[in-house]
Amino acid sequence: MILPRALSCAVLLLLLLAVLSRGKRCSIARILRQYRAVIFHEIQNLKNLSGSAGRNGRAGPACRSNKDQRILLSIYNISMSLREVAAGTLRSPEELAVWKVARNTDFVLRENCRKISKSLPRIPAQPQPGGPIPRRKQLREIGRKVERLVTCWEKLYALHTPHRAPWDS
Repeated sequence: MILPRALSCAVLLLLLLAVLSRGKRCSIARILRQYRAVIFHEIQNLKNLSGSAGRNGRAGPACRSNKDQRILLSIYNISMSLREVAAGTLRSPEELAVWKVARNTDFVLRENCRKISKSLPRIPAQPQPGGPIPRRKQLREIGRKVERLVTCWEKLYALHTPHRAPWDS
């Protein structure tokens, strides 16, 4: 009689843990705090270095979803594709800034998102086939990707910032 009771308690405990662990997959508040503390400034630096700070062009399709997980996945993918654009040795300030943004975004998301940390493989930076990309073209590509990354971060931030009425200001 003791064995079935212990077994049923263990099963109930496992079910409870499974239900409780299905809650929030990411700590959005912690991600946004770390974004504001570190990544935001690195992205601004990267925008200045790539020449996209003064541009108000289209950033292209980025973060079409209003769901946190999809926006975070877009942020992760854009930051990793940024790393690919600047792949190679860290010779220039732009490449170093890209590396910092990609590294810190990767770290923040892996630390605060269970789903991302378990499901996504680390993407190593690989040199572009066919030789180096001309510098001007590389800077334009970095600028476009940075604008998309900023758009996604702003969207995530807007979804989690309490909206205040105009008279509350």
